[in-house]
Amino acid sequence: MLPLHVESERPSFMHSPSLSEYLRRMLHYAQMDIDYTFAQMLYLCIAPRKVYQLTSYRKQTKNQWARDDPAFVVVLVFFLTVAAIAYGIAFQATGTVLLHIVLHFVIGHFLVLGVLISSVSWFVANNYMRAQSFHGVEQKMEWMYAFDIHCNSFFPLFLVLYVLHYFLLPVVMQPSFAAAMLSRRA
Repeated sequence: MLPLHVESERPSFMHSPSLSEYLRRMLHYAQMDIDYTFAQMLYLCIAPRKVYQLTSYRKQTKNQWARDDPAFVVVLVFFLTVAAIAYGIAFQATGTVLLHIVLHFVIGHFLVLGVLISSVSWFVANNYMRAQSFHGVEQKMEWMYAFDIHCNSFFPLFLVLYVLHYFLLPVVMQPSFAAAMLSRRA
């Protein structure tokens, strides 16, 4: 006897979460795997190949490339907010200027540029870079996976441009030729 098809089940190629479901999970701390997120952040710095292996395991088990856990984005936004506040304190910004710095870091640098870069990459990959195969299932790149790639690449950049640069501020802000050359290189 053949199994009955249940209409309420989503087909296997639709397992990637919708954007609304992803955003809803951001509000529920209990649904986030923070330990796994910090492990991925560590692996991005010391062993990026391990992050790819974890992603390929997710593809094999869940049949999706993208993370369905928004913890990475939430932790990264938290880190960006802390970094923006630290820069605001370092430059003695108060009130709306401090709020402007936080919004510029989180919304401008991370979200807007990330959505733009992810969308362009997703479009190019799906329209110009797919290999046609007559013997396999047609595969398309998920937009959420493109955004995950942005998040993965943004974290090491964040560590260098925001964290390391913050600790070099006392050296870079000196009125000397060496400080000018160091800030120009960074």
